[in-house]
Amino acid sequence: MDIVKKHLTNGQYLTQVYEKFSQFLHHTVSTNAMSAWRWWNSTPERVGTPFIIDRDGSIIECFSPNMWAYHLGIKGDDNWHEMHSINIELVSAGPLRLVDGQFIFYPLWPNKVHQTLIPKAEVYSFDKPWRGHRHWHKYTEAQLESLKWLIGRNALDFPSLGLDNDLDRIFDFNPDVIKNHIPGIWTHNTVREDKSDPFLYPPLIEALKEVQSELINIRKASVIPEVKKVIDKKTIKKSSSSRSNPRSGPNS
Repeated sequence: MDIVKKHLTNGQYLTQVYEKFSQFLHHTVSTNAMSAWRWWNSTPERVGTPFIIDRDGSIIECFSPNMWAYHLGIKGDDNWHEMHSINIELVSAGPLRLVDGQFIFYPLWPNKVHQTLIPKAEVYSFDKPWRGHRHWHKYTEAQLESLKWLIGRNALDFPSLGLDNDLDRIFDFNPDVIKNHIPGIWTHNTVREDKSDPFLYPPLIEALKEVQSELINIRKASVIPEVKKVIDKKTIKKSSSSRSNPRSGPNS
């Protein structure tokens, strides 16, 4: 899978390199990747994420993932999570409003001057409101496939990234993640009670569990041969020593 490198202007992100322990998921509250990119590139706050996944599944790299920018807004943690995580934005309008039978995205809500009609096929509706809204802009199948691939690639490139946290709980606020620097695959919801990105979309959870299982198995498989090599070396050394000293044995 290809990644399109379209880096933000130098100075719009921070170039210090830190070890990475977590991946955080967001959504853009927009309908295309470039609107988010242009906004980040036009403001002085140095807000952004290294990756945006557009609606068609294309992946844009905004800066190298070993660098960082502000993206979580956690108060009181000295930006530790900002610096030690890799962050991925999924392009989605987020919460929608049902007006006269149509699903509308108002990017400047409560200002209604600008609006975008979202096709019904792209809408996921809860039986009861989630975070105050029933209707949400779905993440596409292409996005979820790219997300799985990207999380996997990141995990292979950055071996310290956590993988084994409970994915059914990542949409709940968890202050322990902030306080104890718990590594894992998280969402903006995990560290901010006032956030709702990404939203609790069942296919997203399924995709994350699928890639989590694959990566954990890969890591287990990559460790076992190393252990076996160590054991084999010890066995060979002991065997060699025994042959070189005929008097060696269980009673020597």
